[in-house]
Amino acid sequence: MEEENSLHFETYEEAAEWFDTHDMADYAHMLKPVEFHVDLRKDRNWVELEHHLAQKIRAVAKEKGVSTRSLVNEWLYEKVGQV
Repeated sequence: MEEENSLHFETYEEAAEWFDTHDMADYAHMLKPVEFHVDLRKDRNWVELEHHLAQKIRAVAKEKGVSTRSLVNEWLYEKVGQV
C-alpha cells in the first residue's frame, strides 16, 4: 500500500483504516494542494446501510461477479415487484 512518496488504496475501507491508524502530521511532506468540484445535486438517491449489511452485500456481489449497485438494484426491483 505505502510507497516512498505516495499512497494507494484498493478500497475505501483500506483507506479509512489507514487514516484511522496514522497521523497526517507525519506525512505533511507528501501533501499537495488540489482542486476539485463536488456536485451533490446529481440525480442520485442514497440510502445508508448498516456497515455489516453493506459488507455482506459487497461480498455477495463479488461472488456473483457483478457490481454492488447492480445487485442491490436487482434485489430491490424483485422486492418492489412483489408488493
